[in-house]
Amino acid sequence: MKKKGIAMLTNSMDGFVLKQINYNDYEVSFRRWLVHQIDDGKMSLDEVRDRFHLNPQEYRRIISKWQERYSDELHLSLSLMNSKERADNKQLEARIKELEKQLEYAKMKDIAMNTLIDVAETEFKISIRKKAGSKQ
Repeated sequence: MKKKGIAMLTNSMDGFVLKQINYNDYEVSFRRWLVHQIDDGKMSLDEVRDRFHLNPQEYRRIISKWQERYSDELHLSLSLMNSKERADNKQLEARIKELEKQLEYAKMKDIAMNTLIDVAETEFKISIRKKAGSKQ
C-alpha cells in the first residue's frame, strides 16, 4: 500500500501460509535411505532439514521416529558431559589409579609377610600361623 509516494508496511501476512507437511507422504525407501545417511554421518540433521525443507519445529521429532523404525543401529540420547563432569571424571580416574597402586602395594606386602612367616617357620621351627580347628 502506498500513500503519497511513501511505502507503507502492513501487519498483514497475506500470501504467507505455513505449509503443512504430511510426513506419511514420504516413501518408506526414502525414509530408510535418509536414516542411513544420518547414521553414517553423511548428512547432519540441519542439512536434512534445509535440503528437504522440513518444518523447523518438527524435523527432530520426525527423524527420531524414523530412526526408531528404520535404523539398524541403537540410538541412545546421551547428553554430552559438561566441563565440571569431565573434571569430576578425571578426578575419579586419578583416584582409581591411586587406589590401584595402593592395592598392588598391599598385595606385595601380603606376599612379603607370608614369605617371612614361611621362612621363620622353616628356619626357626616356630609355629606362627594359627592351625585350622585349634582352640585358643
